[in-house]
Amino acid sequence: MKKIILTCLASVLSLSAYADNPLYETGPGQDSSFVRFLNASSDKALVVNGAAKVSLDVKNESRVSRFYPVKAGDKLKASVQVGAAKTNVEVVAKPGEFITVTILNKGAALESMLVREAPTDFNAMRSSISLMNVDSSCAAASLTGGAKSAMIFEGVKPATTQRRLVNPVALTVQANCGTDAAGAAVDMSQLQAGERYSIIVIPAKKGRQTFFVRDSTS
Repeated sequence: MKKIILTCLASVLSLSAYADNPLYETGPGQDSSFVRFLNASSDKALVVNGAAKVSLDVKNESRVSRFYPVKAGDKLKASVQVGAAKTNVEVVAKPGEFITVTILNKGAALESMLVREAPTDFNAMRSSISLMNVDSSCAAASLTGGAKSAMIFEGVKPATTQRRLVNPVALTVQANCGTDAAGAAVDMSQLQAGERYSIIVIPAKKGRQTFFVRDSTS
């Protein structure tokens, strides 16, 4: 059942949202895991693995690469450069796992943060949304939305994510850290049935920023 769910999840994700090249060799379908990169730094980032390169901008969805299918259990390496600062990242994914490698400023240097997710939800008639917190200064992120500002997620700690299924409706959400707004409200427009979305809280020069991206894979 788990393999069927993961196959369905991969099949519904968009294939055309990004034009960057694959960073890693694809693993066998039954053991595939997925890795993407998120640029939460203050400048453009370049991710390099051998001859493969991926450029990440600093504007909302352009900060995030697509999910790359990878071999579960293999040690995956990449180097990341933001301005003059560089860092190396390594990650080993479990079968079926979705990993977001986040690049953050640490003074004049860089650091990486891994957010791991093992999704088990899929429903072709509903939308899947998550709240991802990659701001280490936000001890507990929450998300409200809809006409009545209902609580959707709460208590999302740094380097973690929570996910749930919702009806495919037009949705505007507000992320918070404690009692403080984490940036402006985010208009997600009309959600699509069977699609997966990530709402992401990142640090910003003034407080925090929240944006969303439709999860996509190759």
